Amino acid sequence: MHYTLKEKKPLPNSEFFLHVEIPSEEVANERSRLLLRLKQETELPGFRKGFVPEKMLRERAGEMALWEEAAEHVLSGVLSDILRAEKLDVLGRPRVETLKLAPDNPTEFKVTFALYPTLALPDYKKIASLQNSKTPEPIQVGEKEIDAVVAEIIKQHENAAGEEKKDFVLTDETVNAFGGFKTVADFRAKVKEGLAARKEELSKEKRRAELLDALVRESRGDIPGLLIENELARMEHELRGQVENLGGSFDDYLKEVKKDAVALKKEWGKDAERRARLQLMFFQIAREEKIAAEEKSIEAEVKHLLEHHKNADPQSARSFVETLLTNQKVIEFLEQH
Repeated sequence: MHYTLKEKKPLPNSEFFLHVEIPSEEVANERSRLLLRLKQETELPGFRKGFVPEKMLRERAGEMALWEEAAEHVLSGVLSDILRAEKLDVLGRPRVETLKLAPDNPTEFKVTFALYPTLALPDYKKIASLQNSKTPEPIQVGEKEIDAVVAEIIKQHENAAGEEKKDFVLTDETVNAFGGFKTVADFRAKVKEGLAARKEELSKEKRRAELLDALVRESRGDIPGLLIENELARMEHELRGQVENLGGSFDDYLKEVKKDAVALKKEWGKDAERRARLQLMFFQIAREEKIAAEEKSIEAEVKHLLEHHKNADPQSARSFVETLLTNQKVIEFLEQH
């Protein structure tokens, strides 16, 4: 893949800058491949897949949008070549600024990477051993807790059944409505079992959080600002998704809390720095302990992810899955000490 590296230089705080120029032919060729894929995948009224005229595809997708997507694909490959050639050890997504993008002209980008910094890791095995040796609080489920869950289940059953099932009375004869239980005692025992399992899971999550907090407190070293920016963007995306899944609008949410996205990110600063530091620690521990996710697991999860998010970039999906699975293995490694 052809490109011109017009400028490269290290920046403060473990970052690196590139100014890249890509010949127009590279972007044009990728645009042609993109149009071909669209033609193979697009079906419109009166046209089967593979037979939609190119002019209609361009109008439907938007001419500039096609050039932008093509340029992004080419840049991804170019950056992979540059990172290998320059032997740059980078983390996370780069910050990309498009300087020039027009048909029949070279495309130019400014790209800033976060370089892999070396944290002064604490004795993570010792810290893990101390945290894991703490005796967890005993799991107890009281009768009042069981009563509350049973009452909620009965309420949901009444609502689903309609008016004729109001004032449902739980007896050994009626309890089979909740799954074939023979007695109320069996039903309450199952509810207690579920409550205990949930409390056990919460206790495990609490112990894990305390372990990770202890590791973060003892680590030393600066975190690249770009990694913190990436975490802030991820936190905003997570919050936006939560609001929209509840049927709300993110803009309406901001109005309700009387803040804008900038103010929220300012509030999240310390948490974003912690998340970025923790991710760096996971990377470094994985390297030192030679921990890696299994290729079969990565491929299976990527396939599952792309089936549910068909527009996702395969390379980004793989990077996300590989990081997630490796983090899980690092946590399991620490919890075994």
